[in-house]
Amino acid sequence: MLTMEKTIQSKEFQLLTKGLRTIFTIIMVLMILGMALMAVILVGVMIVSENDVNGWLAKASVTASIHFEGLEMLLSEQTVQDMHYSKIDVVKLVLTATIYITILFLMVVQVRNILNNLSKGIIFSLDNSKKIERIAYCVIVLSLTVSAFRTYIVYLMMQPFKLESLLVKTDFITGISYHFTGINWTLLLCGLVIWTIARIFRYGAFLQDEYDATA
Repeated sequence: MLTMEKTIQSKEFQLLTKGLRTIFTIIMVLMILGMALMAVILVGVMIVSENDVNGWLAKASVTASIHFEGLEMLLSEQTVQDMHYSKIDVVKLVLTATIYITILFLMVVQVRNILNNLSKGIIFSLDNSKKIERIAYCVIVLSLTVSAFRTYIVYLMMQPFKLESLLVKTDFITGISYHFTGINWTLLLCGLVIWTIARIFRYGAFLQDEYDATA
């Protein structure tokens, strides 16, 4: 009876790890497609001239909105028509987003590899420990840079519309400033917890090797 129960639990665990691995594989493929799209956009930006884009924007009927932290600002038609396309700003925006996606992609790859090992019955191993550590370091890097990334993206999105000058002209806002420094303490704490788990896995791998050597 006990052996049958262990067999059922083992099958459930393998099914779980394989299912999660499939999910992270799909996420990884979508992120690869996203980075490929970024590359296509970057090439397009480098090829098409600023005058062509600004001429098209002046003739076309375009609506635009800015989303940030659950806030959506729908821009007026006049503001959109006064938009000035800057190639260098778009290049900076694409490169910044690519760096951000690359860090997340590295995390997804490590998680998928860990799930692959778990599905094979490899749990407490030095390889898994190193992969978990890499995830922890990525999360810590994000905790230190995510505020700067997001603020810089908002800054680049506002530049074509010159929203700073428009908002300052109102009676409600006297000035706008961007803060590129800051720590996301939630992410930092998560990174430290993941790093601790990696150390636990490393110690578990050491105990496993000791047991195998004495068995």
